[in-house]
Amino acid sequence: MRGHKDSNRVPALLVLDLDGTTCDDQGNISRENRRALQWVRSQGNMVCFATGRREVDMLPLGDVSDCADYLLLNNGGKLVETGSGRVLFRERIDPVSARQLVEFCLHHDYLLHVLAGPLWAVNKENDSLREYADQLGVWPSRFQHCDQLPLDDIEGFTVTQDWKPVWEFVRRKGLALSVTPSDPTSVDIMAPGISKWNGICRLLSLLPVRPFRIIAVGDYDNDIEMIKNSDIGVAVANARPHVKGAADYVSPFCNNEDTVAHIVAHFFEEIQ
Repeated sequence: MRGHKDSNRVPALLVLDLDGTTCDDQGNISRENRRALQWVRSQGNMVCFATGRREVDMLPLGDVSDCADYLLLNNGGKLVETGSGRVLFRERIDPVSARQLVEFCLHHDYLLHVLAGPLWAVNKENDSLREYADQLGVWPSRFQHCDQLPLDDIEGFTVTQDWKPVWEFVRRKGLALSVTPSDPTSVDIMAPGISKWNGICRLLSLLPVRPFRIIAVGDYDNDIEMIKNSDIGVAVANARPHVKGAADYVSPFCNNEDTVAHIVAHFFEEIQ
């Protein structure tokens, strides 16, 4: 297995996907997982949550500074220091491409989520959106034309049930956008070159000059690159088969079974 030689004294950067990995199916971080992450940090290691969630999607979790040093949001496009709330970098979408995508979705009446910092805006509503807004306790703004949006400050888009024709439009027009599946029913649309792994590399460049042993844990397609490139790549038991195939280690526990705590117990005894 990669990462098990000559590295016992090297501190670790533990990078964890949230939904389907650290969080259970209700979107919560269990007490056992929190305690395990607190212990990891107490031993001189660092923890980073790497997620497709945007800023507004983090609201139900509340303050996570007790168990993570950094939040890598937007599939790697935005890095936040949890203790201070300071944004260390934030990628934005090309406004020309943003305008074309918004106009296309408006013309075809496709539901489009627009994210720009704390701003969450949509062009229409449906039952699933209303249910999600109730869960967050926040309602999105509504827009009916491009001029109602800050086109030069958009961090990303999300498309749900209409993602296939939207993805095809982005590809056909050659827009300066990248499209990443974040779950079986939706895609995230971001600036080119954004990925969790690239975000991790940018984070490493900002850390004190010392080597870190990177352990990355995930369950879905947008986790594969970081799983493959880390010193140790881990998939949880509920991960998709090809995600498990990319991992060095597959946890026997799913996200509803405190899998992060088990992963910490499995790897960090050896590291320490």
